[in-house]
Amino acid sequence: MYKIREFRLERLNRTRFESSRFDKAILVTGATENHGFHLPMGMDTYAAYAIAERTAAQVEGTLLLPPIHFGVSDGLMPYPFNITMRPETLAKVIFDALESCIVQGIDRLLIVNGHGGNNSAIDVALTWLRREHPGAKVAVSYAWWISGPRLCPPGTFGRENGLGHAGEAETAAGLAIVPELVDMDAAQGEWPARPTEVSIRTTIPEISKTGATGDPTGATREQGEKMIEALSCYLARFLKEMDRTDWRFAREDWDF
Repeated sequence: MYKIREFRLERLNRTRFESSRFDKAILVTGATENHGFHLPMGMDTYAAYAIAERTAAQVEGTLLLPPIHFGVSDGLMPYPFNITMRPETLAKVIFDALESCIVQGIDRLLIVNGHGGNNSAIDVALTWLRREHPGAKVAVSYAWWISGPRLCPPGTFGRENGLGHAGEAETAAGLAIVPELVDMDAAQGEWPARPTEVSIRTTIPEISKTGATGDPTGATREQGEKMIEALSCYLARFLKEMDRTDWRFAREDWDF
């Protein structure tokens, strides 16, 4: 197992912080929004933070920042109970948090994102960051619900590799992280129809009767544990490789 040490910023006092040697940081971007009838509103944050926490535990010198609990969730507003931010607001929050790290000497940064609606805000924030702090190095894990299942052994998840809002993969993560907050008796599966060659700009309420997509009914805690472990180990390996090469992104190939 991992060596026990404190790396969560909100739990560190100044004495303990200054006795540590943090040279990189992870920021989690989450959301507070409806996840069907069976998952907690904070699922996006819970999942991304759990992955970031396990990642930081494996890599010396990694500081885990408090998560951003609110995201860009306009598309779910018809359901109770969503807290949404404008993309430009979230971009400013992300920028300010990362710039605070850079100003105080940590300019090797990883974002672990828990909600797809945040992607554009992250991109804008990193555009600003590159302009103001060109020497900083930043990487992003945009979609744990896609990367996690993809890193698991084939057959771990069912249709579309567990994809969906409050679907199989996300429900499995909930069962692994916050089982006491998951109500499987209320879980419902739904696969909205989509055109094959056109990406439609729509919201979940326009295509889903339940507020969930995919099929959460067969999700298990074991699936969630495998997925979280697979992605956190991958990200830990990434950070270690970055440290080994002084965060040099230019290379002939990536072997992972």
